[in-house]
Amino acid sequence: MEPMGRVCVFFGLSLALRMMASAASCPNPPLPGIGSSQIPEDVCIPAGFTDLTIDFFDDYSWRAFMAIVAPATGSGPRAFETFHPRWEVFHEDGSAPGNAARDNTCSVKTAPGDILLASSTPIYDVGQTADGALLGPLVAQNGRYVRYLTAYNEIAYNHIVANKWYLRSHLPEVPVPRPPVPPVQFPNGSVVVKSAWIEMDGFSEPQRKRYYTRLAMVKDPDNGKCASVVVGLVGLHIVQKTPSRPQWIWTSFEQVDNVPPAEPGSTGRFAFHDGTETPMPSQNPYGPVPLAKEPVKPFNVARAEKAPIHPKTVETNAKYRKLLAGTVWQNYQLVLTQWPLMAGDQSVPVSATQAGDIFQTFPGEGATSAFANVTMETFNQSRPAQGCMNCHNRARLSADFLWSVFMHAYPAKIVVPEKH
Repeated sequence: MEPMGRVCVFFGLSLALRMMASAASCPNPPLPGIGSSQIPEDVCIPAGFTDLTIDFFDDYSWRAFMAIVAPATGSGPRAFETFHPRWEVFHEDGSAPGNAARDNTCSVKTAPGDILLASSTPIYDVGQTADGALLGPLVAQNGRYVRYLTAYNEIAYNHIVANKWYLRSHLPEVPVPRPPVPPVQFPNGSVVVKSAWIEMDGFSEPQRKRYYTRLAMVKDPDNGKCASVVVGLVGLHIVQKTPSRPQWIWTSFEQVDNVPPAEPGSTGRFAFHDGTETPMPSQNPYGPVPLAKEPVKPFNVARAEKAPIHPKTVETNAKYRKLLAGTVWQNYQLVLTQWPLMAGDQSVPVSATQAGDIFQTFPGEGATSAFANVTMETFNQSRPAQGCMNCHNRARLSADFLWSVFMHAYPAKIVVPEKH
């Protein structure tokens, strides 16, 4: 065991030295810039920095966002749209990925970058998730459901395929006693995105122009028919496993016209609010089963007053949105970045033995800033325990924080409440 131990020690020292060298070149405060077409390998924090690192993580988040919304090959689909969608990876019969026309429920030929929002069970695409369960849907003001799409970059996808993690029988067992490090481990550079889309039918042309829109194949959850429709991007989660944060870095963006208040220059209309004094319901009026037929009567959605976007994040948003002026992306904002906390020098890599629970992440227990995206965790805005990292921490050992792997590996383990 000694040679392997020496290799591990050498690797650990090598990683630490590389991170220290990188940290020495990190500007303080961060300098906003359009940046690279590649997602940053990691967050850049100056060596010896011991204060709250929100400026550095938010800067990382914006750079990651700009990288994945850039055209993948100079024109055409955006980078994140070329990731491998969940329906391509996990199949109801347990078959291996590889035949896109066979694997999608619309039975259409797709090319990289095509958006297909369809599944054999309608609630899979429209149900919000929490703790491995599918909850009720979110309804836009045009009475249409929000559609969700999880997708994996090439690194994550290849790792799933190589290990056959699309089969539950190939997922490593979590031994007893529970190990300090997850037995399922994705490689650094793995990126998973979850996008939220709404059909733009019924929205005015001035409203449409403020959203990133494109044609997508959408399946009607009532009659099962597929049609090509214009959809708009309303929310985007980005998570990446990095050398210094093996618990992944969790980033979430929204379109600025989703909920009040109205921004200067906007139309004054919102995707999820009618502009009246009618309050947001305390719980979702719609359950996942049975799924109400579209168009559905919408309800008002608002950002929780006790969990606004952090003031430092608002400052970073203003800087990057100014850089993006004249593009549709100036109409998107970072809602939150979550990361594992530790004491001392924040540029030092966090140990993989550390969990990602509410007590060891930002904003954590007693949060006074946003920890939920209104398009994806609509009714969890008052429950910090349902924030991105703490929720996904429950899948830490079984699937390296990724509920999508744990839930959809064949045979699937998806909890869908029968009654609301």
